[in-house]
Amino acid sequence: MEVLLARNMGFCYGVRRAVDMAFAAETGSTDKKLATLGPLIHNPQMIAKLATRGVTVIDSLSEAAGRTVLIRSHGVGPEVYAEAARCEIALQDATCPHVKKAQQAARQFADRGFRVVVAGEKNHQEVKSILAWAGPDAIAAETPQDIADYPAVDKIGLVSQTTLERETFEAIKAELAPKATVFEVAPTICTATEERQQAARLLAETVEVVVVVGGRNSANTRHLADVCRKAGVRTYHVETAGELDLAWFSGVTRAGITAGASTPDWIIEEVKQRMENMEQVTLEKQDRLSQGAVLAGKVVGINKDLVFVDIGQKSEGFITLAELAWPTPTDANEVVKIGQLLNVLVVEPETAEGSVRLSKLQADRLLAWDRMEESLKDGEPLDVVVSGAVKGGLSVSAFGIRCFMPASQIDTAFVEDLTPFVGQTLTALPIEVDRDKQRAVFSRRALLDQQRQKAELEAIKKLAPGQVLDGVVRRLASFGAFVDVGGIEGLVHVSEMAWHRVKDAADLLKVGDEVRVQVLKVDDELRKVSLGMKQLQQDPWHKAVSEFAEGTTVAGKVTRTSKFGAFVELAAGVEGLVHISELSDRRVANAEEIVQVGQKVSVKILSVDPVAKRISLSMVKAQEDADRQEYAPFLGGSASLGATIGDKLGHLFKNRE
Repeated sequence: MEVLLARNMGFCYGVRRAVDMAFAAETGSTDKKLATLGPLIHNPQMIAKLATRGVTVIDSLSEAAGRTVLIRSHGVGPEVYAEAARCEIALQDATCPHVKKAQQAARQFADRGFRVVVAGEKNHQEVKSILAWAGPDAIAAETPQDIADYPAVDKIGLVSQTTLERETFEAIKAELAPKATVFEVAPTICTATEERQQAARLLAETVEVVVVVGGRNSANTRHLADVCRKAGVRTYHVETAGELDLAWFSGVTRAGITAGASTPDWIIEEVKQRMENMEQVTLEKQDRLSQGAVLAGKVVGINKDLVFVDIGQKSEGFITLAELAWPTPTDANEVVKIGQLLNVLVVEPETAEGSVRLSKLQADRLLAWDRMEESLKDGEPLDVVVSGAVKGGLSVSAFGIRCFMPASQIDTAFVEDLTPFVGQTLTALPIEVDRDKQRAVFSRRALLDQQRQKAELEAIKKLAPGQVLDGVVRRLASFGAFVDVGGIEGLVHVSEMAWHRVKDAADLLKVGDEVRVQVLKVDDELRKVSLGMKQLQQDPWHKAVSEFAEGTTVAGKVTRTSKFGAFVELAAGVEGLVHISELSDRRVANAEEIVQVGQKVSVKILSVDPVAKRISLSMVKAQEDADRQEYAPFLGGSASLGATIGDKLGHLFKNRE
C-alpha cells in the first residue's frame, strides 16, 4: 500500500512558536516553574510530553503562585493581562500572531463604534478571546442561520476565527452585509489554514482512504476531516498510530495522511510508519494456520481463475473465483490487483499440492457480521446498498451480506412506492443482528430520528422568547400549524394566528407557506416551541378604541351565540357582546330566537373597555335610535318621543306589530 502525505500539514507557525517558547522557557535559567493558562495546544500527547518536562496546566491565574504563565496560542482577553499586572504575575505571550491580529481588529472596530460579529465556533477558546476584545455587544456566528435575525444597525465589523473554512465565512458575510449601513470586514483567516485545507482536498482526490491525525478537540483538525469527507473519500480521524485499524485498508492500494495544526511531526511519522509497515507486521504474526482462521494477505499473483496470496507462510495461498466474490466473477483481474491487502479465511490449511486454500468471500462475510454486531452495540450507522424492493420493505446488502429494511423504517413518513430506492446507497442503523439466523435488519428512520433530535437540540438552544423568525408550514391540524424555524418545528396555535377568530388553521394557511413568526415560549426539556403570528400584526383593538366610540351605532355580523347573548364582529379581530337583555325589548330565553350566526345587524355601542378589550352592544337601543330617526319629522324637531307618540302615532305602532 502506497502512503501519500499532504503537501501542507502539521504544526502551523503559531503553534510551533508556542511549543518552542514552552520548551525554551522550561529549560531556561529562570528559577520559576512554567505553567500554561489552559492547554497550550489541542494535542494531549504534546501536553503530556511537556508535563514530563515540568510544564503544568492551570485553569486560572489564581493557581499561578510562583510560576511564570505562558499564554497559549489561542489567546486571552484583556482582563487576563490586567489581572496578571495587578497580581504581579510574570507572563510570556505565545498568542498566535494571526489570532493577535484578529483581536486587534475586533478592538479597533469596537473603538470606532462598530458592532462586532466573530465568524467561528462559539465555544472555541480562540473565538472567546476575540470576543473579549470586541466590546459587550459582540456575538459569535457559526453559520449564516445564527445571524438571520440580527437587527439592522448603523455599523457592523466582521472578523473571523483564523481556522474557519472560507466557504462558511463567505456565507456569513453575505447574510450579514445587508443588515448594516456601513459594513467592514477584517481578513483574519490564516492563509496557512486555507493552504492546509486545499492540500487535504487535493490529497483526497488521489487516494482511496485518508487518515487525519490530530487531537479530538482540535477545531482545525475536525475541519480537515470534513474537507476530506466532502471530497467523497473514506476518512478516519485518529490521535495516535495505535488507533489505526487494518480493516480500514483492506483492498486499498493508495492511502493518504494529513494532520491538524496542533499535531507534532513525531506523531505524524509514527502514523506513517505504522501504515507502511502494517501489512508486513500482520503477515509476520501469522505463524500457525488453522481451518476457519481469518488472516491478512497480500496479492502477489493473478491469473484469470486464481489469485495467489502471500500470508506469511512458506507456501502461498490461493483463492478460486467462487471464493473471491459474489456474484462469481469471470475474471479475477476484475476484483483484485497486485499488491492489494486482503482479509482471507483458511478453507484448507494444506492441500495435496502443499498450498493453502483461501476464501476472500467467507472472510468478508465473517468480518461483515463482526462489523454489524459492533455497529449495533455502538449505535454507529453503516452504508447499505438497496438491491431490490420486496414484500414489506427493501432488500439491502451490507459488506456483501443480504439484509432487510422494513418499509416502516425507510423514512420518517411511510413510503408507498419503494422502487425509487433500488440501486441507492443508504446510511442506516442496524436494529437487529442475529449471526446464527443469518438475519440483519436496518433502519434508516432510526438514524433520521437521531439526526432530527440532534438538530432540534442544537436549534432550540438558539431560540429565546421574543425572537422573530422566518419559517415554513410543515403540517396542519385543526388547532394550529407546525412551522419549521430551522431544525425544529414550533406550534402556532389558532388563537395566536390572527387577531380575529380562526376556527381551523387550514382556513388561513396551507402546507409550504412561508410565514414570519415570533417565539412565545421555549421548553428545552420537552423540546417544544410555541410560536405566534398575530404578535407581528397590528392589534385591531388599537384602532377600534378610536373608531368605535360609545353612543355610536354601527353595523356588524353575528359570529356566535351563547346562553348569555350574541357576539357581533364590528371589524376584523374586533367583537362585541350583545347581552341577551339587549337583544330585544321583550323577554328572550335564547339568543337564537332573535339572531342567527352570519346575520348582519345594527348595534349601538354602550361601552368600550380598551384594557379588557371588551365592547358592550345593544340591538334594542340601536332600534330605538332608528325609530327616532324615522319619526323625527312627526315630532316637530323634538328630541323625545314621550307620551305624544302614543297619542298621535299609536296606530302606526300597532301596524308594526
